[in-house]
Amino acid sequence: MNAPERIAAPDTVAAPDGFRPAVLEWDGWTCADCIVCSIGAACADCRACTDFAFPYPPHWARPWAEGDAERGIEAFGGPGGMCAGRELVDNSGDWVLIESNRDAAATARAAGHWVIEADIRTLDPRHPVLRGVRRFHGSPPCQTLSGAGKHAGWNTAEISELQAVMWQASEAFGFLEVEDLCSLNGGPHNYFGGVIDGMEDHPDAYGWGEHCGGGHLPPCMTPADFRTWAASVVSDHRTALMAEMLIWPMCLVQIGAPLVSITMEQSANLLKQSPALAEAIQSEITSVEGFGWAWCSWQIADAADYGAPTHRERAWMVATRHQAPRYADHVDGDKAARAMWAHVLKRTGRLPNWTPELHQRIEPYQGRPALPKVTVATALNLPAHWWADTRGKRKVDPTTGKPQGGGSFPLNRVGQCVTAPWYGIRFRPADVPQGEGTHTITAPQLGALVDFRRTYPWTYIPTRTGARGVRNIAQMIADAVSPFIGAAVSSAVQGRDWYQPTATYQAALFHLDVPEPGEAARPAANSGRLSLPGPRVECRESEQLVLFCGM
Repeated sequence: MNAPERIAAPDTVAAPDGFRPAVLEWDGWTCADCIVCSIGAACADCRACTDFAFPYPPHWARPWAEGDAERGIEAFGGPGGMCAGRELVDNSGDWVLIESNRDAAATARAAGHWVIEADIRTLDPRHPVLRGVRRFHGSPPCQTLSGAGKHAGWNTAEISELQAVMWQASEAFGFLEVEDLCSLNGGPHNYFGGVIDGMEDHPDAYGWGEHCGGGHLPPCMTPADFRTWAASVVSDHRTALMAEMLIWPMCLVQIGAPLVSITMEQSANLLKQSPALAEAIQSEITSVEGFGWAWCSWQIADAADYGAPTHRERAWMVATRHQAPRYADHVDGDKAARAMWAHVLKRTGRLPNWTPELHQRIEPYQGRPALPKVTVATALNLPAHWWADTRGKRKVDPTTGKPQGGGSFPLNRVGQCVTAPWYGIRFRPADVPQGEGTHTITAPQLGALVDFRRTYPWTYIPTRTGARGVRNIAQMIADAVSPFIGAAVSSAVQGRDWYQPTATYQAALFHLDVPEPGEAARPAANSGRLSLPGPRVECRESEQLVLFCGM
């Protein structure tokens, strides 16, 4: 694609008269001024602190101080996959998740997390209590980028427009530095330092007055204005949610938050099909005209390479403010680009015009042996010679003698990526005809295939009497962040080393004997019998779906 032209912001941009919409009006009150808390009450028991901090935890009304638990915001938190990974390497943080899906929000809440159930676009990242946030993570919705969707996020023209909007986030939120701020103070110089027409007689027109110094342009848009602008250039509003990965960090820093890291997980197609969006985020974070941070890397990682029993390939971004992250690694960027966009190179003879730099990445293994490969059979304690059918009984192709349409695979290997239809999976011995298996999968088992502990509280809130939400739970599991990779990425920016905690968790989750370095995983001798269907747990208000049986 060609370089997008600079596009004019909507009419909501205010005149340069000292307007600073990136900072909310606030009288400076915090818990430090609270009379109730001064006599020993907890913020949660104090109406003033609770109301002030809402919808965030009441204790966030207290100003953050060195030595306090690190505060973090996780946008699009889902059912808590990133949290599960983070807790393997650092359980001392103080995180708030934002999630709009009520079942995912209920699940994360049942897992013990503070969850704000809301459309993120209804929240203002300039809230005073967010001045203590040090970490930010986001997993924006991937439906418009997914290969299984309608590919709205692959549209070159739309992505070009959205990229151009995102390039201007630094100016919108007050990070664009200029040599002359005269135009913001009534002249005599314009944005580019030239003399404004009609002000040639001003005493400072050709000199250097007290208001002629350089500095940052003040913020000129509100988050709501920028969101509206981003959504106006795409056909599917979900694509515009990528802008939140700039809106939140920039507003947090603008209000004084000591933000030191930003991480992000998204469909691998973000890099493969729409790299211009990744480039826009990276350039705004590392450019001297933007954040000017020390590090921002992009890479694709597969959960199976980190010990998961199923593939889950995702794009990951790691950005750090002051120094390179743990596990920082430098590679041949040109070679990485040619491998990443080989499909584009083959089709057009050249690489995409706008791509993020790939010369740096994180390498969590650091030369250590890879975690053991785990097959689906091992993960679920099923016979290795069995098969799985994900799409029911199908007609046989008379030419090949094989079922038409795919959807069957042997269990003696790492499985393909889990998708929502797996709630209807059937397991069978190899000599049983395709589609005639009798063993079904349970929610704990499906969760285990994407690295969640079997006791994870998958929760469904019925929309009607008798509704079980089987597909809802399966979709939630399919969309979740892999805790294994979540641990590695979290460890790169905070916490202790990920390797041993994750290896220990993997061995416990899949009942493995602890392997010698480089040795393949093997089931423990006492791993038990096959998991068979059992009763569901009923609840009138919500249902923690334990099993996918009785379909």
